[in-house]
Amino acid sequence: MFRSMIICLCCVLGACKAGVTPDPAASAIEQPATSGAGAAAVAQGVAAEDGPIDASFVLPGPYAQATTLADLQTRFGAVNVKIIEPATSGEPRSVVLFPDDPSRRAYLQFHDDQALTALAHISVRDAGSRWRGKHGVRVGMTLAELQRLNGKLFYFSGFDELHRGWVRDQWSPSVDGDEGRPGKFDVADEDHMYFGVDLGPRATAEAIPASAYPHDENSVSSDDPRYPRLGELFVVTAFSGYTSLDDEWE
Repeated sequence: MFRSMIICLCCVLGACKAGVTPDPAASAIEQPATSGAGAAAVAQGVAAEDGPIDASFVLPGPYAQATTLADLQTRFGAVNVKIIEPATSGEPRSVVLFPDDPSRRAYLQFHDDQALTALAHISVRDAGSRWRGKHGVRVGMTLAELQRLNGKLFYFSGFDELHRGWVRDQWSPSVDGDEGRPGKFDVADEDHMYFGVDLGPRATAEAIPASAYPHDENSVSSDDPRYPRLGELFVVTAFSGYTSLDDEWE
């Protein structure tokens, strides 16, 4: 029932559908390939300047809520999958891939953090990372380029007192004249995770005036005419694949 509600919501938002199918041999993870579902996973993470990349480093790509710790260890090598024990009471256990290599590092959280089961979140935060999001999204990409890749404007929340913004479920708002055309970052038919992006200010010698960006708004358009320089002044600081226990991912 919950899955049906999500599908209906995605239809209202004009969500599109295209993705990858997991390889049973790797549980919820698909091995890199160049044809069929593997090619779809690779294509998710290709930007014009990148060329084909390893599907293992694409989000959400071949990953799913059902992805296990053993799957990750098989794919990346057990030595590169580090379990992080909480430093203080109340913090969750988590996992870091390639903790000493910023080019391959990724951060994972689980809905059951004690058993490390039911993958909840994979995020990439390092500049220069080889990881890519859908259609070549990378850390450092401008908000303007993000909108171009999505194929239409999107909505985000922000910015907070630390100049952070978030895009989660607002990739395909209804826009006059677009006939319900979905954005490219919506959940796809064969995806098993949602796609999200974090935003922050671009490193620049000039101070960004407070009037150039929104403050603590729940829904801001990526092409809001109040902020004409928003697209060039803010960039992707992280991107992620994430799941919800309310969904019955197939």
